[in-house]
Amino acid sequence: MAHDSGYYGQGVLIASFDAGVDNLGHPCFDSLRARGVRTYDFVNNDTNVADQSGQMGDGWHGTMTLSLVGGYRPGSLISPAFRSMYIIAKTENTDSETPLEEDNWIAAAEWADSLGADIITSSLGYLTMDNGSSHSYTWQWMNGDSCFITIGADLAVNKGIIVFNSAGNEGSHASRNTLGAPADGDSVIAVGSVTSTLVRSSFSSVGLSVDGRIKPDIMAMGSNNKFAGTGPGNTGYSNGSGTSFSCPMSAGVGAMILSANPDLDADAGERNIIHVS
Repeated sequence: MAHDSGYYGQGVLIASFDAGVDNLGHPCFDSLRARGVRTYDFVNNDTNVADQSGQMGDGWHGTMTLSLVGGYRPGSLISPAFRSMYIIAKTENTDSETPLEEDNWIAAAEWADSLGADIITSSLGYLTMDNGSSHSYTWQWMNGDSCFITIGADLAVNKGIIVFNSAGNEGSHASRNTLGAPADGDSVIAVGSVTSTLVRSSFSSVGLSVDGRIKPDIMAMGSNNKFAGTGPGNTGYSNGSGTSFSCPMSAGVGAMILSANPDLDADAGERNIIHVS
């Protein structure tokens, strides 16, 4: 195992983009906090990614995903990159689904780049927006070049950040893809879900992209995952399923690979090495 060989994600800076983190005080984050963590709430424009009275969005989803990439509590939860450094961005507003969240994601990617992030893990996806929004997407948009957030994610990779994103939880369709942006990006590592028997989870979204590329790029365990309990003061653990959970675990493995091979970067050739490792 990579952990047995001494690779824990050390020396790697991971940016987690989600809906905030409502329980950063959970014991599995003790070592993460001890190393220091930067946070920014792009929804409410402050540095607190926890839930706050009168502000938009809930952070329970971010607690779960963060624990699956960097959580560490021997006997309860040991995630892949438990010695990486972390920055946390709240980009998703759980109160609505609008194109503003794409802008938040792109702003967070710029922030992550300015801080030297090596990896972005993003358990988010955008397709249909709320009524009255400036635009929505359909499966025909999933060509890697059209959705605003997808363009932003590909640009982040061009800047040297490896981007892992959930493929989506829309299952399969006989005649079209079921992806959500930015998983369609040609430079984005879209992560699907498998069960404990290594078959595709029924909810896991599928390609091809409209331009014929295989998506998702990789698969990881996303059924009945164990993660940190949500809500302030909760020291327990829960279980759940989704590509939201296979994505951060894959990003954590990417961080372990970078720990072992620090000269790798996010360009196309070397990103393929990470794909097959």
